[in-house]
Amino acid sequence: MARRSAVPGTIKIDSHTIMALAVDSAKWIIKDILQNLRRVEEALSVVGLLYLGNVSVAATWDLLKGVRIHLWPRLFRRNFVKEYGAWAVIAGAEDGMGRGYAEVLARKGMNVLLVLVTHGDLEDFAQEIRDKYGVEVEIMDVNIYGGELNCDDVRRKFARKEIGVLVNNITGMNANTAIICGAARPDLWRPVGVGVACVPTITSLVLPAMVGRQKGAVVNVCSPMATLSLTRLHVYTAAKYFLISYSEVLRYTHRSQGIVVQTVLPAEIPHGMMQYHGAAVLHDVYKLVTPCQSVFAAHALSTLGYASTTSGYWIFGVLGWVMNCSPWWLVASFMIARLPV
Repeated sequence: MARRSAVPGTIKIDSHTIMALAVDSAKWIIKDILQNLRRVEEALSVVGLLYLGNVSVAATWDLLKGVRIHLWPRLFRRNFVKEYGAWAVIAGAEDGMGRGYAEVLARKGMNVLLVLVTHGDLEDFAQEIRDKYGVEVEIMDVNIYGGELNCDDVRRKFARKEIGVLVNNITGMNANTAIICGAARPDLWRPVGVGVACVPTITSLVLPAMVGRQKGAVVNVCSPMATLSLTRLHVYTAAKYFLISYSEVLRYTHRSQGIVVQTVLPAEIPHGMMQYHGAAVLHDVYKLVTPCQSVFAAHALSTLGYASTTSGYWIFGVLGWVMNCSPWWLVASFMIARLPV
């Protein structure tokens, strides 16, 4: 309670009055803060709703694109011979994925030219395709790992063939991963010579005839590892990134001339050059959802003309979407866990 002081013109305030004033002031300050927080809450609610709406629209759009790419084309039967041409060239046919492409294209009625880029024997596989699908199958051994590609021999082999589909499935991956310091020369040259030099060379030999007919398709099989900075596969990933860029240039250069260029970024399709370390459970689970070679190739070819860049298989598409939404360090850790040894 306030009392008049003995000194004229002054008022003495006791401790109870001071306490009451302090409590009232604190209540007023808290009330003002709460009002401001309510305004901030309302603003954050609007931001949250906008973000949620953006995520929902993006997820719905990705889902619709996935349905259009992976489901819609499989509802229709396509005539690849009429659409692209009578022959298909599979560069890197000795690899598991290359064999899958060769078998599916033969199933679609296309004659197949198997280009062998390493030492191997494809005669039994070629005879199996002839007997099973009744198409012509030829084998060409270029052995590009042994030296420079002989363009004259390849050009003569391609002559008088209506090549409609070219599949570049030349990996260039070594069984032993290279390191940055002290890497052996073959480990450095193999992915560069194969991916950076050989693929454009073979494409340049096939492309003029396709442009002249105003139809054809070039499929470049790359790797999602090209978008990651993995030191243990530094040259390989750099070469694959070049191939992605090369495909983009090729696509925009010849899209007005009826040429379809597709970049395929599949996850792992098991083949003889791959050996893995890490958790065995992780590999076993992954194998359950990994398609065989022919199933993957059939699915990937169904997207040809519908998607310029594709994972090739719907499960790989889901995996890629998850990877794009995940932190880089988590994606890199998962890839490193599955690197070949």
